Amino acid sequence: MRNEKEINQRLSYVLANSFNNIQYLSWNNQKLHINNDKENSFLMIFDYKGSGLVKINSKPFFALDGFHNYFQLPKGDLEITIEMSPFRAFGEKVKIEYGTPVKFNRNDSAYLLWIYGITTLELAKESSNYLKEELLQILSETLRLAPFVTVSRDQLFLASKYWNNFPSYLLDFSEGMDQKEGNEDFTEALNYLRDKISELGPKIGSVYAIAHAHMDTAWLWNFDETRRKVARTFSTVLELMDKYNFTYMQSMALYYDWIKQDYPELFEKIKEKINEGKWLLGAGWVEFDANVPSGESLARQLLYSQEFYLENFGKTAEILWLPDTFGFSAQLPQLMKLSGIKTFATHKVFWNDTNKFPYSLFNWIGTDGTKIPSIAFGNGDGGYNSTFTVHSILEQWNNWKDKDQPMLYSYGYGDGGGGPTEEMLIRSKVIDEFPYLPKINYGFPKISPKNDWYGELYLETHRGVLTSHSKMKYLHRRAEFSLREAEIWSSIAGNYDEEKIKSLWKILLKDEFHDVLPGSAINDVYKTVYPELQYIVDESKKITKESIRKILGEGENCYVFNSLSWDREDYIVVNEKMEGSQKVDQGYLIRVKVPSIGYSSCIPETDGEVKVNGLEIENEYLKISLNSEGEIISLIDKENNREIMMEEGNKLVFYENIPGWADAWDIESSFKETSFELKAYKYEVIENGPLRAGVRFHYKFRNSEIIQEVYVYAKSRRIDFRIITTIPDRELLLKEWFNFNLNVTEATFEIPYGVIKRQTIKNTSWDQARFEVPMQKWLDISEDDYGVGILNNGKYGVSVENGKVGISISKTPIYPDYETDKETNETIISIYPHKGNWKDAKVYRKAYELNSPLIVEKGKALDKSKSFVKVNKDNIIIESIKKSEDNQGIIVRAYNILNSKGKAEIELWFSPRSAISTDILELNDVKRVIDTINNKIIFNYSNYEIITLKIT
Repeated sequence: MRNEKEINQRLSYVLANSFNNIQYLSWNNQKLHINNDKENSFLMIFDYKGSGLVKINSKPFFALDGFHNYFQLPKGDLEITIEMSPFRAFGEKVKIEYGTPVKFNRNDSAYLLWIYGITTLELAKESSNYLKEELLQILSETLRLAPFVTVSRDQLFLASKYWNNFPSYLLDFSEGMDQKEGNEDFTEALNYLRDKISELGPKIGSVYAIAHAHMDTAWLWNFDETRRKVARTFSTVLELMDKYNFTYMQSMALYYDWIKQDYPELFEKIKEKINEGKWLLGAGWVEFDANVPSGESLARQLLYSQEFYLENFGKTAEILWLPDTFGFSAQLPQLMKLSGIKTFATHKVFWNDTNKFPYSLFNWIGTDGTKIPSIAFGNGDGGYNSTFTVHSILEQWNNWKDKDQPMLYSYGYGDGGGGPTEEMLIRSKVIDEFPYLPKINYGFPKISPKNDWYGELYLETHRGVLTSHSKMKYLHRRAEFSLREAEIWSSIAGNYDEEKIKSLWKILLKDEFHDVLPGSAINDVYKTVYPELQYIVDESKKITKESIRKILGEGENCYVFNSLSWDREDYIVVNEKMEGSQKVDQGYLIRVKVPSIGYSSCIPETDGEVKVNGLEIENEYLKISLNSEGEIISLIDKENNREIMMEEGNKLVFYENIPGWADAWDIESSFKETSFELKAYKYEVIENGPLRAGVRFHYKFRNSEIIQEVYVYAKSRRIDFRIITTIPDRELLLKEWFNFNLNVTEATFEIPYGVIKRQTIKNTSWDQARFEVPMQKWLDISEDDYGVGILNNGKYGVSVENGKVGISISKTPIYPDYETDKETNETIISIYPHKGNWKDAKVYRKAYELNSPLIVEKGKALDKSKSFVKVNKDNIIIESIKKSEDNQGIIVRAYNILNSKGKAEIELWFSPRSAISTDILELNDVKRVIDTINNKIIFNYSNYEIITLKIT
């Protein structure tokens, strides 16, 4: 009986014998002309540099990438060209070289014997001694039926270019060798091996295999390269589908949109495969980040992708496929259900650094109680980019928790690797024949999870993506709110431009990809994205301005507009001095009252005062004492007679953070080991009241500079901290800390379209792993009758330890973008001390007000004050007003921020003919009691519910 090495050497010669009639060809002006009359002819290209889309007779045909370098030639007169890109699979830039083309015929009996042989050898390596010996004995007997006869150097050379694990010394042996090509018939040996293997034993389970090509929309390359990757990959998959029976999964409607524009003939072929059930759709415009986007952004990710699929393919996606996203909001199950999604699939939960995720199949239950069957797949070698090796199949099967149900196995090279290969597809058939391995099925399995997982799927790694690239986070938040304003006011004004607004949304959705919005892409990506986001902001503001002017009419009177669904008292800056105003740099500061989603004249409220005495600032509610180093040494709530600070607050602290390869992604659990507390080296009082007081502090650390301005307003409990950073120093994490005098063990955090509670103590390993967690616009820590809200206008990462809160302001990695946060960035962090809990104090309203400043515009209106939309319940927040997708009415989307049921009333600016409750897709009714009376809509709502009303 031969040993493993001896068998491997002989199988390598068998592989070499599969290459016959080898012809080296030459490019002629980067073209090849081949007249092919053989069924089994192939073209291999080696020593190329870059990646390419192979075209035959001007039509997309196959990929040339790091994992696909040969393809079968069709019969006929062929002109072969390659559209080359100067990037390798992971963004490495090279000088383009077209390489050497070689035409050959394949000896299929040799090729199949090699695949069966190495699969047997792989199984032997994974097996116990008895089975291992039996398998090696079968291989030894097989090879007696296939003795070595001859092999040429060219055959060995092509084998080495085909198989990465080809033993190079066999090629070295043949230096200068002049030997004829081997062309033996290995059918007898192949049949013997298959027969013997079939006699060995039973299968051990069932696998559903799905081909996949994980392609990051942008990461270590920009969007334009991904667009080329998509064309290459889709061409490859379609060509392989013509020869093999398999199922392919592809998410991201953006990619289909690109292909539709660039290669209509490929798009039509994809349609055919979708109709045949061989090509599955994954929901989402892109594979989005699921923590940082707002609830409405996530809704549009699902809406616009499903709308595209329905319009182009006649069906919607039933799977939300997010294998690589960095954690998942607890409201995602409800969003999925309202978007026609039946199953959620991810791999990323197996990246946890502290606790093992306990399930393979589970019902994911969201904050409202929505239950979505879910799959955590790829738990083992290969992950979501598996290659159909025996080791990969067995390791994932051994880790699969629900062995009474089929395992999902995702295979194919990712990130421009072109997805599945011919070898993988053949291996899947071979493995299906083998004993002691699972049975291979093709497609997506039907599942019946027995276990439940409640709430968020927090990822215990990549915590830094909540902070990396401050400007990305800030511009994204501005774009979201600018689009919100544009949609609301143009809906009311009646000049809603659906095409324009949808085009702006789709830019935003593209930029929410899970390596772009998280700040883990290269600098070149942000050179593209930052102008795009600013364009969204600018264009949205134009729409808003035009809409408001249409509402007002031409004139020179001053009006102020509020897009939030509650009456509001807040500050604006006007150009002329008014009674009770305060001169500031930009003009005159006044406080005004504005009704819910409406406007009022710029009439100042004249009561209230803030006083300044050195570094002591006081208004009606609060008395704040600062020291010269920028710290709060005392914060007294005068109304409630409480000292709010446990110790000096508003501490800016730099931490050394060097997490390794995942530099932009991670925060070290030991980040506090090396810290540098900042002290202001100078300050100045910049505003003395009576409406607003401000103190500016200056900090310097190494080569970095920070300015912080502290603002206190008359008749306001909100204290604003405007932080301006320029940080050229690398491998740092900057946090702002407040230690509040509160006895708390949990905190409430805003998440997309809802809230979640998390422990702030560290009793369990699950609590300990949450040392940095996501928030949206606010978080709150409260005792039974008192608390503090922390608000922000573009920060998402935070640490909460009992009553101590540390907001992450900046993170400065070296990789993959050493320019991260070198530019000047600014943000506002606000603290909001309040009586009662977050619900009593309506902390969420204060966070919205920080992010949605009142808009000042000139015109001439009939009314001095007018509300277009009113809601009679404080807990119902109107997030979006837009034209319906069928252009037959308007959509009002709101959500219930509380864990409560009830009935609410929305009063509109017109009297509708009808109102129905629908899903996010605006296609299916959602059960709800709903009535219309004149201009009012009365409806019931449930716990943490997202409510979509279609009004005509």
